[in-house]
Amino acid sequence: MRISVLILILGMGLVTFLPRFLPMAFLTRWAIPERVKMGLGYIPISILSAIVFPILFFNVEGEIEIQAHALLSAIPIFIFAWKVKSLWGSVILGMLVYWGLGFFF
Repeated sequence: MRISVLILILGMGLVTFLPRFLPMAFLTRWAIPERVKMGLGYIPISILSAIVFPILFFNVEGEIEIQAHALLSAIPIFIFAWKVKSLWGSVILGMLVYWGLGFFF
């Protein structure tokens, strides 16, 4: 293995490790207010929404166009996520519904 590849792998490991370790090391001594904890709970849903909504309403060229296949699979998932409030359950069910609709469209 070349030294440049080894340095690259070690560098990627370092930039992956540090953003996880440093907040854990420094913030464990502080008590995080309940309102901040509640606000942090919305981050996964907002990130997922930022990924999903462009897929539903824009085509490959970036023009506004409703994607029927994606929208048909998203509607039951939105209802499931609203009722159950399980991020991983929503992701897994969404993949299954999307793939399942792929057989019909």
